[in-house]
Amino acid sequence: MYAPRGFGLSEVGDVEVFPDGHRIHLYQLTLPNHDTIQHVVSDDGLAWSPLPDALRTGEPGDCDDDMIWTMSVTERAGSYYMVYTALSRAENGHVQRTALATSTDLIHWTKSRHNPVGRADPRWYEAATDGTEWVSWRDPKPILVGDTYFAAVCAREKTGPAMRRGCIGLLTSRDLTTWEPRPPLFTPRRYWDLECPQVFVVDGAYYAMAAVMEDRTQRYWSAPAFDGPYDVPGDGGILVPRGHYAGRVCSWRGKSLYFCWHKADYDWNGFRNPNGKFVPAPLVLFRRPDGTLGRKSFPEWEKYRIGSPASPVQLDTSLFHRQPVENTRRWQVEAAGKMDVVASAQNVGDVILEGTLTLGARAGGLGFRLDDDGGGYFVDLRAGSDEVVLKKWLPTRSAAGDQDWFNYVELQRGSLTRAVRPGDAIPFRLLLVGPYLECSLFGEVAIATASAQRTSGRLGIWAESGTASASDLSWSEMRQPRHG
Repeated sequence: MYAPRGFGLSEVGDVEVFPDGHRIHLYQLTLPNHDTIQHVVSDDGLAWSPLPDALRTGEPGDCDDDMIWTMSVTERAGSYYMVYTALSRAENGHVQRTALATSTDLIHWTKSRHNPVGRADPRWYEAATDGTEWVSWRDPKPILVGDTYFAAVCAREKTGPAMRRGCIGLLTSRDLTTWEPRPPLFTPRRYWDLECPQVFVVDGAYYAMAAVMEDRTQRYWSAPAFDGPYDVPGDGGILVPRGHYAGRVCSWRGKSLYFCWHKADYDWNGFRNPNGKFVPAPLVLFRRPDGTLGRKSFPEWEKYRIGSPASPVQLDTSLFHRQPVENTRRWQVEAAGKMDVVASAQNVGDVILEGTLTLGARAGGLGFRLDDDGGGYFVDLRAGSDEVVLKKWLPTRSAAGDQDWFNYVELQRGSLTRAVRPGDAIPFRLLLVGPYLECSLFGEVAIATASAQRTSGRLGIWAESGTASASDLSWSEMRQPRHG
């Protein structure tokens, strides 16, 4: 995960990612001022090094003299074009417009003297503040279709119920310099705004995605062609684990990668930061046989594995009540009418744990960073449900060091490809690197978030009112990506 260095409170805003050969560039808004676009670069998408800021707000009277909001970068004929959201002091930042900057090296950017290059057209969109407090026309993201660039824009329809006017607006261009507005591409008539909209292609199929303000989800829709129609896919359209927001998709090293910012309740530099945002590791999007989109773990994590996964280290295990377990390659827990846990005897820190989980209980799952008092982090699965919940359940201490209470937080909810059935053999992969926590089940990422309150402890499985087992267990230590 990445967050800019500073006082300690993360300042990550919306992001844009642009692959450039063997490297990938990440541009980010800087919160809360929105006065600069920061720029970092990476060779693997996990460890980032800073570059000079790409843009800053303009001089008094410029269309961006108040704030700069979400941007995107597109290459054409060896030059780079950044379209971004400009807010001016003239309207107290209440009117959003599209501005343009160009570059020949992705580092030094020059703003167009013709800014702004795009704005909401009153023929199709809300374009004045007399109906609402502000004009939505932000987050432009182009895609090339044939010989025309179509930029998806967060906009609102001109008419209809006020609560339901959020749409994907369009700007079009042949040269990325001159832009013309077009009628909306997608009008779901369900949401207030569709933030950071994007149209992208996976395995020849078109998808539109956007971040939804109402429930803070990242959603997607599918279509047979660019111009639609865009429909809710069979899985309901929730693209990634909750907390991932304002995403961008790019193609790099033959894979469709989803980047975003994530907000989590986690400790940072030793104190609790409930407002912190960071850029988590990217997820790989792929097209399932039914046309819906799945997500897998980023393969570049393998370069941070210490030792070979083909030669796993066996774990010595024991129940919390100290009953020894003979088979260290298979864990078994039986809990009639109660909860019980089986866990490793030793504490581990940064690690990948892999195996197969079989759940015969009403509830059960994985545990990590566990302690003797029953505290730790728990991946919670329920028979008959396709939902996954990550819970942090840790003791609190008095000034004298005694346990005096507990700290319980639901860190994240995710989903499986189908409901858990009794006796299912569930392949799992648990990735723990610093504060980053990721869990794949049935081959897809279900949990991806962060917590640094505890960074080491035991590994294990748990069950309530029944049995659970884990087999084919292997693990490898991990090293953390180092940011510049």
